[in-house]
Amino acid sequence: MLKSFFSIFRLIFVIVLLAALFAYGMFQGGFVSWFLFFSFLPVLMYSLMMILYPMKWVRIERHIAKRYLKAGQTLTVTLKVKRHLPIPVFYMIIEDQLPTLLSWKDTRHLKYQFLSKPSKLLNREGNKTIVFPWLKREITYQYELPSVPRGRHEFNQVKLATGDFLGLVRKEQEFNVETIIFVEPGEISLQLDHERSTFEEGQQTAYSIKANHTNLVAGIRDYEPGDQVTRIDWKTTARTQNLVTKEFEEEKHKDLTIILNGMSQDRQQWLAFEACVELTHAIANHSIHDHGNVSVVALGHGREAINLSHGKQSFEQLTRLLGNINLVDDHSFHFQLKKEGWQLSKDRNLVIITHELSSSINQTIFHLSQQNIDIDVFYVKSKHLISTEERNGINQLHHAGINVTWFNEDNLVRRHIEVNA
Repeated sequence: MLKSFFSIFRLIFVIVLLAALFAYGMFQGGFVSWFLFFSFLPVLMYSLMMILYPMKWVRIERHIAKRYLKAGQTLTVTLKVKRHLPIPVFYMIIEDQLPTLLSWKDTRHLKYQFLSKPSKLLNREGNKTIVFPWLKREITYQYELPSVPRGRHEFNQVKLATGDFLGLVRKEQEFNVETIIFVEPGEISLQLDHERSTFEEGQQTAYSIKANHTNLVAGIRDYEPGDQVTRIDWKTTARTQNLVTKEFEEEKHKDLTIILNGMSQDRQQWLAFEACVELTHAIANHSIHDHGNVSVVALGHGREAINLSHGKQSFEQLTRLLGNINLVDDHSFHFQLKKEGWQLSKDRNLVIITHELSSSINQTIFHLSQQNIDIDVFYVKSKHLISTEERNGINQLHHAGINVTWFNEDNLVRRHIEVNA
């Protein structure tokens, strides 16, 4: 309504100005007055034409080079503006309005140097340009978005603006051009090392997912080239005069459940949550080779669970889950964690990945450990923000036999992270 009012006001203003110049020429007469009238006549007629110019007749297309990317990559976007009427347009401002989740730059592991001040990453500049199309019926504008963050990003609005030479007329129109891209979570290069049993300030504590190994002989078979010499059954070989090899039962490992905390009372913890998501992805990839049955449970808006024992398809589901998950404003993680813990069988290990460790969460973890469940905790918090209470809580968990690994700026910014296991 307001937009229509301004359009009518500009139309009346241009007509009144044109009439005033004509009246001046008629009453004043002479060369100067008519020179002014005929000099401004093309400009005012162009302004009048721009008022009547139908912006809705413009068609816009958005083309994306890749619709599936990995966090930290560069996205190339091409906008094509097609005009049906070959009306001369002096200038045109094209602005592609970005989704909210694209407001920050994911510089891979380097982003974690801002773990204590994540707002410094919110420096994405708008994508706006000015072109001078004149009689061109098709205009192409291409731009790049470096370091795109993970998530499902929906592009919608494209804003066009134009006007006349003098700035008397300015027309704007928003076009809904829906485009969806999906960005997978980034990868953390995680290397499991030997176990350490102490928690020291500025260091990571022991991370250990325990597994049961059995080396029971299941039978014997004829020796084949490439078999290990240590597996040859020498007694049977001597008795039968043929080389035979022992066959062992496949090593059986404890099943593993990974729980990701997607809740927080502090919205400023969103960068720490990004680290938790990437750690979940890395640990799941490592653990599937060492454990029989690995499941990932994300607690946020609801409960989402993926069982990774179903092959490649389950990994794709995990990638999509971790790509779409967002931090929610809630403080019931300890309650949800207790609920998950009571449902776990004693032959499973539990890994908790969280960006918060409150007294209620610590108490829940302690109670779960008393059920003979092996628990490992990944904790992400800036070394500049961690409190004395949180440090004491980590030490208490460690003394209770619960392995805790604390990630901060010092280890997250490394290209390769060594975790004691």
